[in-house]
Amino acid sequence: MSDFLYDLCGKPFGWIMRLIYDLVDNYALAILLFTIFTKLILFPISYKQQKNSAKMQRFNPKLEKLRKKYKDDPKKMQEEQMKLYQEENINPGASCLPMFLQFFILFGILDVVYKPLSFILKMKDSVISSAFEIVQKVNPELAKQGTSLRRELAILSAQHSDAGAFQSVLGDNLSAKMTEFYDKFNLFGINLGEVPSWHPDVWNATAVGLFLIPVLSGVLQLALTIYMQIYQKKKNPGMPNMGCMNVMLYAMPIFSVWFAFQVPAGVGFYWVCSSFFSLIQSVGLNCYFTKERIEAICEKENQKNAKKYANGKKSFMQRMMDVQQGNDVMSQREKYAEETKDMSRSELNKYNQQVLKDARKRVAEKYGETYDESDSTEDSGDQK
Repeated sequence: MSDFLYDLCGKPFGWIMRLIYDLVDNYALAILLFTIFTKLILFPISYKQQKNSAKMQRFNPKLEKLRKKYKDDPKKMQEEQMKLYQEENINPGASCLPMFLQFFILFGILDVVYKPLSFILKMKDSVISSAFEIVQKVNPELAKQGTSLRRELAILSAQHSDAGAFQSVLGDNLSAKMTEFYDKFNLFGINLGEVPSWHPDVWNATAVGLFLIPVLSGVLQLALTIYMQIYQKKKNPGMPNMGCMNVMLYAMPIFSVWFAFQVPAGVGFYWVCSSFFSLIQSVGLNCYFTKERIEAICEKENQKNAKKYANGKKSFMQRMMDVQQGNDVMSQREKYAEETKDMSRSELNKYNQQVLKDARKRVAEKYGETYDESDSTEDSGDQK
């Protein structure tokens, strides 16, 4: 399943990376430009997500009033909250799609970095399999580390150390291409196929550079998290502390560091670039979405939606409310049938009167009217 997921995500990104690499002729620069490319592709979604976040700032005070008003009635609170989402044109699930796409891209970049021979040099699977058999003979220890996804990186490293051993399989042309590619598969002399280590054999410049890539990815993730927290608190001073959510937010930088120590440096470098551009993008969009601009955007969207749904078409939140109401009706019918199945006729009559009274009371509360129980008493008297 994991190999299928890597292939699914990796092939389209491998094609893109190949085009970029052919243009710049350097793998690190290709990753940098690839990151910019993905950010541009995802920008409309990021823009919508940030806009949704800005709209939430004017939405939160209204939501807080609902929470206070219906604190003892969770069901009513949920109903009114969905109505408020509809009125404010806010989709509470808007942040899910960017997270899924980032996950998709990460799997893609993992596959591309792990398989440079397939994606960049376009080597056939049969040639790669034969080359890996040679690695198993000339460098068994490296071959053990090169199983599954990492075997192409193992071939690249072993061929660089002993090009002659691979001559029979690769030939002069492929051998020369691999030697040339190895020299460009680096960032300031750091081999992007190497995995960073907490305790390298020797602390030379390469080991320090590899070590700094995961650290830098964590620092940039932390900077992004702190900035977003400060910004949200500034725009919404009454925002409660999110408890577990804060723990998750601050756990991401730690995860970034740990993850970058498990994968080739090329993946960590992509993570560094992605975090840096995300920080720049967040700052820029937050500066763009001023209070006045958000008010204007909301007004424009309200007018647009009024025209859009004037013909009876329902919005996503309206459909959700219909489903919820349908479920409530079914639940009430089942409850009524269960509670009245063993009642006598007089007991059923009293029960129905109470149900009618409760329904009138709810309607009166909904429309802000005064409920008078004497009306119900008179009606029950008339029914008798």
